[in-house]
Amino acid sequence: MCMTKPYMFLMCVVLDPFNPTVGIDVYLQPLIDNLKKLWRDVLTYDVSRKQNFMIRVILIWTINDFPAYDMLSG
Repeated sequence: MCMTKPYMFLMCVVLDPFNPTVGIDVYLQPLIDNLKKLWRDVLTYDVSRKQNFMIRVILIWTINDFPAYDMLSG
């Protein structure tokens, strides 16, 4: 269920005809803030079990081309 289209979303797309290296922090900061907040245990509700539970979220992978990979990895 978690891998079906209604439950997947794209967090950030950088559209720039030039290399956005200088301003990449502007695009990535909201993502970093959300990931830091979700790394700590967050109280979540499970509809199927009808109960609350603690969840911790982590970014597993990113999909990008090699120039973007080089830019993101520093």
